[in-house]
Amino acid sequence: MEFTLLIASTACFAIACAVSWHALRHRRRASVWLRIGFMAAGFALQSWFLFLRGQAHGRCPLTSGFEILIFVSWSMALIYFVVGPGFRLSLLGFFTAPLIVVFQGIGLMLRHPVVAAPQAADYWLELHAAVALIAYGAFALSFVAGVMFLLQDRYLRSGTMGDLFYQLPPIHHLGQAIGRLLWFGFILLTIGILAAFKMERLPEVYKLVTISVVWLVYGVVIALKLTRGLGAPRLARAVILAFVFPVISYWFL
Repeated sequence: MEFTLLIASTACFAIACAVSWHALRHRRRASVWLRIGFMAAGFALQSWFLFLRGQAHGRCPLTSGFEILIFVSWSMALIYFVVGPGFRLSLLGFFTAPLIVVFQGIGLMLRHPVVAAPQAADYWLELHAAVALIAYGAFALSFVAGVMFLLQDRYLRSGTMGDLFYQLPPIHHLGQAIGRLLWFGFILLTIGILAAFKMERLPEVYKLVTISVVWLVYGVVIALKLTRGLGAPRLARAVILAFVFPVISYWFL
């Protein structure tokens, strides 16, 4: 049943993509409620899937690369619903939904059933893993907002207003969203790293080094923003380039 839930969730996000692209192709605005409705359904199915996996494991379902991909996808959807309306970025879902479809599609190819029996959980381990991956979800959305910013900036500089231009949020809202998502992810990742040192058994050295490199990269971006007055276009490029590190680090988690 759990894989059926995941397939249905992926289908909901794919339909949300299709609704948006169909509207764009016909040069009209997509129904926000229709798109959000399918994304909400996909998020609910993700949550149900993770709940069942958690019950089977007796702990947070982060025991494999497959589950990590689904958890990051869930984190992206969660942050989208929290951040999107607050920054008037409902179209964030236009770019977020395809990324979730890709992540969950890869996850489905890597899927495997629960084979381990439920075991006692180390709650610091739970906090470390869950908070760090939610931070990765925030970094993924900062990447999406960065792409949207550069698209909007390109339209404004060229003076050619394509169909997508009128669908994108105002460029200053995107700039604010990038900065706040960056801080949100960095603070969560800091908490996740600190929690690792409270665990009953420390993670493997290579895992700590990998996640610390990601923390350092985003810390440098924030430091440049604060000390050098990194402008919004450069900040957008920086978060896009920085997202390479969470993607690479996934293979070491």
